[in-house]
Amino acid sequence: MFDDMDEIATDYDSRIRQARESRGMSQEELAKSLNEKASLIRKLERGDIMPPDSVRKKLERKLDISLVEGASDDDSEWSGGGSTKTTLGDVVKRKD
Repeated sequence: MFDDMDEIATDYDSRIRQARESRGMSQEELAKSLNEKASLIRKLERGDIMPPDSVRKKLERKLDISLVEGASDDDSEWSGGGSTKTTLGDVVKRKD
């Protein structure tokens, strides 16, 4: 059930703050652009609360960052194998 949950990075607060500041945005401007309250941005940047998934995704898109532990910058989904052609027969073991 929890296998596909993303683990929020321990330094999510500084990632948000640094990305916002590097874009020259105030907390209020960022909040307005995300349609969220400035108090939420303040709490996130202080590390008082963890970002809910909906807010995390908006922050990642707007600031072009990843707030997930161990995620790459492009944060691309697994594509299912890429260039190797693995079939079901390659991975299933028969019990005869």
